[in-house]
Amino acid sequence: MLPIDEVDSPGGFVAWVARLDGESGACTYRWIVDGGRVLGGIALRHGFGEFVQWAGHIGYGIRPSARQRGVATWALGRMLDKARELGMDRVLLVCTAENVASVKTIERHGGVLEGIRETRLGPARRYWIFVSPRDGAGD
Repeated sequence: MLPIDEVDSPGGFVAWVARLDGESGACTYRWIVDGGRVLGGIALRHGFGEFVQWAGHIGYGIRPSARQRGVATWALGRMLDKARELGMDRVLLVCTAENVASVKTIERHGGVLEGIRETRLGPARRYWIFVSPRDGAGD
């Protein structure tokens, strides 16, 4: 989600889904649901276009009432499995520099910090996660 997204109202939610659907490039979307309640969403962008270079291959959002329960960590693990199925070797994840929860989530999955860059939303941390075994790995 972006700061401009408003998903609390039915109209805002519909507008958000329409924005997601209109993003360029192939993308896998998953809702994170528990007992019929939507806890959040996660997206895997398949290419490496301009938007991915800015926002990363994987983006996720968890509703505030579901945070600090491991939901994002679980969902990221499932989406990394999907990236592996698609033959992706590594994925880029980007989060604002002060987003400690996302930093922890990404690092739990082996995220390697590339650096911090200034973006239109402020400083952002850029991480790479290797999802397919590299040559010689595990030998």
